[in-house]
Amino acid sequence: MTPQVMDLRQPGRLDCGMLEAFPHLLRAHRIRRHWSQEQLGLQADVSPRHVSCLETGKASPSRDMVMRLSKVLDLELRERNTLLVSAGFAAAYPLTSLDGPAMAPVSRAIDLLMAQQEPYGAILIDRGWNVLRVNRGAQRLLSAFLDPQRIPAHVATNLVRATLCPEGLRPHIVNFAEIASIVRDRVERAHLAHPLDEARRGLLSELRADPELAKLPSVPPALTAPMAILHLRRGAVELRLFALLTTIGTPLDVTAQELTIESLFPADEPTERWFRQAP
Repeated sequence: MTPQVMDLRQPGRLDCGMLEAFPHLLRAHRIRRHWSQEQLGLQADVSPRHVSCLETGKASPSRDMVMRLSKVLDLELRERNTLLVSAGFAAAYPLTSLDGPAMAPVSRAIDLLMAQQEPYGAILIDRGWNVLRVNRGAQRLLSAFLDPQRIPAHVATNLVRATLCPEGLRPHIVNFAEIASIVRDRVERAHLAHPLDEARRGLLSELRADPELAKLPSVPPALTAPMAILHLRRGAVELRLFALLTTIGTPLDVTAQELTIESLFPADEPTERWFRQAP
């Protein structure tokens, strides 16, 4: 998957018919934080009355005001751009292709991290858990448990679907109820934090429509380890893994902020030997 490049324009108010969207978006983000208009006004150093006027459309925000509100509401860069455009301003943060020249330092760093993770697996995903890159360790792991002739493309290219779908790893996950509850909870938390994001909402809707996942308890089972262990078994191959997540610390680009590397580590000695014995 290659992210699209956003068409940025010069700062200033745009002549577009989206001004009416800003009040609704601002109110939705405030309610998501469980803040009153007084609390938002205090954080943004404006009067509650001005917040009320912004939410009713009686007042139009300046670009600086939109940026200030975005910051105190702790919006993702994609959400900040949307709020700016809804108020009639140009987006502030680029959405650059990972393969583009501007992202070359990030791309090199990702390749370096994924290479250093060998022989263990590493998977690069975006905010919707879509798989962008995998290293050799991850390729070997997935090929041991997934049949490329039987797994649909939309499952193979998304980490959540590949983990939970019947065509993916589900038949080979020994502790499926535990892992599925944890993965579902992670997707639900992402949706609650960003309820206007269609990618996260769509993925959560898929999970909720799965009858087997719907039977799982809302609270994940008690764990016997300090982290979730993915226990896989297929024939004579039995592995136990856990994941560490790596993100960019100071992103100024939408694509850069939404990248995550899931690094997979062996949770026991037999799993470590299996990876180290890779041809």
